[in-house]
This record gives sequence, C-alpha cells and structure tokens, in this order.
Amino acid sequence: MDLLLIEGLPGSGKSTLAKQLYDGAQVDGVGSSWYLEESADHPIHPAFIKHDKYKKTFPELCLKQWAKFVSDNKGSDHLFIFEGSLFQSTVRFMLEGRNQKLVADYYSECQRILADVNPKLIYLRPSNVESHIEWVMEHRGEKWSLKVAEYLEKTPYCFEQQWNGKECMVSFWSNYAQLCDLLIEQTRMPYQTINAGNGYFDSQYSEELKRLYVPGHQ
Repeated sequence: MDLLLIEGLPGSGKSTLAKQLYDGAQVDGVGSSWYLEESADHPIHPAFIKHDKYKKTFPELCLKQWAKFVSDNKGSDHLFIFEGSLFQSTVRFMLEGRNQKLVADYYSECQRILADVNPKLIYLRPSNVESHIEWVMEHRGEKWSLKVAEYLEKTPYCFEQQWNGKECMVSFWSNYAQLCDLLIEQTRMPYQTINAGNGYFDSQYSEELKRLYVPGHQ
C-alpha cells in the first residue's frame, strides 16, 4: 500500500493536484483511490466523526480511524490519495475548537500509525498567506467568502478572538498556516513543500512529481 497525503490552505490547489496524480496513476494502470476531503464515506473523517470535532476526544477518534484504515489496507497493492486529511479535516478542527495543545501529541501518534504504509506528504504553501486568502476570497466570490467567514466566526477559537468578516478569514487561516508549518518541521515521513496559489497552479504538477509519488511510474 502507498499513501499520498496532500495538504494546503483553501485555494492552494489540493484537489487539482490530487486529480492530476490520480489520473496519472490510472493511465499507468496503478490501482488507486482518491478521496475528496468532504467525501461522506471518507475512511479517516466520515461525516459522523465531525459531530465531535470540538471535543477533547476528537484526536483519539481520528487516530482510531487512521489505525483502522492502516489495518484494513496495509497488505494491499494500492495507492490511496487523500487531500486535507492529515491537517485540514483533523488538525484544523482542533484549532477551531481551541484544542491546539492536543495537536503535537496527535500528530506524533498519527505518524507512528502511518509508518507501516509508506506515507508521503505534499505541502502546498503560499508564500504570503494574507495575500493568498484575499485572492481566494476574490476568486471564489462573495457567497463563498461570507459562508466561510460566518462559519469561522462561530468557532470557539475565532469567537474568543472576536474576529469578524475579512479579519476573521485572514487571521484564522494565517494562524492555521503557522500551525501547519510547525507540524511540517516535526514531519518524519518523506515530504515536499511546493509553492502554491495564484500563479503557481500550472507548475505544481510535473512528470517528475508523478515519478516521485505514483508507484511504478518510470
């Protein structure tokens, strides 16, 4: 089994890159599965687990999902591509719920669990988070921006800071990016940081990247 994890801020190109690598694997005849972050039947963060996302037991629930996934699939000859599973749909919720002190232990144990399945990580990192979020808000439009801002404003983390609107968007995602940067420094699996955001989408995918992350590709 091979596991490819793709992380990055909203609008950094996670889904686009995941699809490109998945399509490349399909062309090469590599057995593969690609799970969108919001998939209801996601093996790591299915819909039901998000009901407890702000509880202190949430990291333990996530670790149980990771352990089950590894146990069920470690003997398979298959490539799994997950976008936003390592950080965005797990660690981000811990930050939103003001449980960021639980993140370091969670990530250490998560890496231990994944060590048996040849994990690799691609981290899509815009050079300037504030400028990137402003671009994403403009690119995705007012409806998306208002929806996400209203969601974040109600999280325990942002509510405590009394952030609203654009300030909430920029401040939260900046702090989340800083947390992800710290986790990258603690990462033991093979990983690669790639420039991301507006102006970089065309250069993110390459045959070299495919060679590195799609098993059996020459």
